Amino acid sequence: MTLVGLRKGARVSHTGVVVAAVMLLAGCRAACGEPRALVEARARWNAERRALDERLDALEERLLADQARVRFWGEMRERHGNVAAVACSSLAHHAESVAAYEEQQRAKMSELTRRSRVAARFVPAADAIR
Repeated sequence: MTLVGLRKGARVSHTGVVVAAVMLLAGCRAACGEPRALVEARARWNAERRALDERLDALEERLLADQARVRFWGEMRERHGNVAAVACSSLAHHAESVAAYEEQQRAKMSELTRRSRVAARFVPAADAIR
């Protein structure tokens, strides 16, 4: 009986024997099957792992939704700041326009009052005409 790659009378190393023994034991172990307790434990662990994966997926969805909500409110705060700035600018312009209009009306009223006084001096009173 000769082995491939070995010459007649060559020795097999101890490492080769150990590897062959381990492989033989692994084959026997697979052929005999695993103990029932180990199979049940693996099934429980797989069920627990799936449950944990589902909980982690749900947590990730909640975190993403919360992150989107935070981003949305940040954008709303920024927009509100922009709108408030525009409103303040518009209100300031409006207040200046109202003040200028009131000043124009006061000037107009004082001019009319002055004209009335001047006219009153030169127009004879109603009693004087009769």
